[in-house]
Amino acid sequence: MDERLAFLRQEPPSESPLSCSFIHQAPYASGEVELNYWPPKRGTSLPPDHLILFILGNPGLLGYYPPFLTHLHRSLPESHAILATSHIGHSVNVPSPKEPLDLPQQLESKIELVESLREYLDNWSEESGQSSSNPRISLMGHSVGAWLSCEIMKRLNKRDNPKEWPVSSGYLLFPTLGWISNTWNGWTLWPIFRRPVKPLLPLLSPLLRPILPFTSLPSTSLSLVKSPEVIKHVLHLSRSEMDLIRDLDLDWFDSQRLDDDNQRGLFGVWADNNMDGWVGKDGPLVQDALGWEEGGRVKMLEGVPHAFCLTQENSEIVAEVVAKWINPSSENDQAKATFKTGQKDPLGADIIPM
Repeated sequence: MDERLAFLRQEPPSESPLSCSFIHQAPYASGEVELNYWPPKRGTSLPPDHLILFILGNPGLLGYYPPFLTHLHRSLPESHAILATSHIGHSVNVPSPKEPLDLPQQLESKIELVESLREYLDNWSEESGQSSSNPRISLMGHSVGAWLSCEIMKRLNKRDNPKEWPVSSGYLLFPTLGWISNTWNGWTLWPIFRRPVKPLLPLLSPLLRPILPFTSLPSTSLSLVKSPEVIKHVLHLSRSEMDLIRDLDLDWFDSQRLDDDNQRGLFGVWADNNMDGWVGKDGPLVQDALGWEEGGRVKMLEGVPHAFCLTQENSEIVAEVVAKWINPSSENDQAKATFKTGQKDPLGADIIPM
């Protein structure tokens, strides 16, 4: 058994997630990442029936997401678990590698994690005498995390029978899936991802610290601004996203609309009325491939920004949509998912995480 995943058997001290880490050993993608784990509410004497691996956006700071993931965890069956993973170099709590990783390297690290989880859960299930019904693994990604989730599924789900896929489903949250450099935010923010601005931004961190107590930035954003090393990794990944997230594989997205199986394949949440500055023409193309809202795999949310995770209200709205997909028998009322109380979105809600 992979000792790097021994935390899956630990009980958390409270409802708060268990903070842990994973040391990646993939070629050209090694390093430590920070994790948060919400184990099954029924305990960890047995493996979870369903593990949802959440892949963050960029910056990959876990502090943005506990309101969303905690609400989702409460809404799922007692046998379900959630694991959230940061990106290598995107944590203020674990050391960063000297050289930042680009998008393909981050992808390789995520594939290593998913394959390790698949093997660990299968072995645990066999050890527990439950090998006839191995635990399911699903991916859920925000923004670039959604792109990574899709690429992982393309790489690992090679079998013709969806019931034999190592990753059974993917939940895309405000996904950036194509031509990101041509989006509104891609056009307006391009200078910060290129020279001469890009290498200078980490140097501003010490100069900004004296004024940070007087700002209204979320605490997680403050921790980012205070860490020039993490800023360097975030900007490097951002530039790589701009260069590499381009053409869509529409045939693959079409293949993920499984009309006879509403528990597998892809599902996606988007901002309605083209209100997401990181999503361009890729949004309608993928929504069409998945059958629009009428097909049950697409949800358009009015008034919820790209960085939904910055407020409790928006976090709960998105969590309830995803919970209904994961557990169709859920009693959560999705009416909340189309209603806004007028809470003001914080600074940067349509920019980061990207």
